[in-house]
Amino acid sequence: MNAGHFLHCCDCETVFRPSPYDRAPEYRMTPDGVTEVMRDDCMEFLTRHARHRLETLRLTNAQTFHTGALWDAKAPTYWEVSNGERTWVVEATRAHLGSPLQYRLRAGRVTAEPVAIEIPDAEIRRQIDRALYPGVAPDRKLAAFSEAFKRIVWDADPASFEILYDVPGDPTMSFARLSTAAAVAVNNAARRIFDRDDSEKVVACLTGNDEDPDGFTVLVHQRVRVEG
Repeated sequence: MNAGHFLHCCDCETVFRPSPYDRAPEYRMTPDGVTEVMRDDCMEFLTRHARHRLETLRLTNAQTFHTGALWDAKAPTYWEVSNGERTWVVEATRAHLGSPLQYRLRAGRVTAEPVAIEIPDAEIRRQIDRALYPGVAPDRKLAAFSEAFKRIVWDADPASFEILYDVPGDPTMSFARLSTAAAVAVNNAARRIFDRDDSEKVVACLTGNDEDPDGFTVLVHQRVRVEG
């Protein structure tokens, strides 16, 4: 059985996902020490539902839709599947870290929500400090630039930002570089707020000319939901 498919018991509404690890032994601590227990999860499922109506659900989309960080045991994961006639969403959740995945069918399709842009104020101030010198820029100028930066970014089209790389361990989060139009607007804001020498240093940081290509990137958060 292909590990990318699911088995669905139509009588019990139970979903099982075959895996190459179905026969991996389980090790248990007993009074005599560690004991190896042989397993075959797929055969156990087939035996338990032998007299029931079973069907294979195949992926209609190769993408796995995560809703949170990979280490978040309670964040649901979705796959779109079909039996050839109907399409569903398989939802996988864990009660807590270390517990087995539980699968269930949900009607509908996976839909991407509007992209959210996250701009940590402390990170903006840190980068300004790094561009100039820690503690040099007055708080009023830092606050003014931070507000201008956030206003420009939030008014821009998130689709125009260039995705640089994903956040390790969280497929829903990516670092992105500002679009050309947004970068020009931010550069102009820096020149209005800071004096000539300081603004040139800030602009160099904004444009990546200070040997830091990740300067003034933003976090792009892409959420999904089941709709239908």
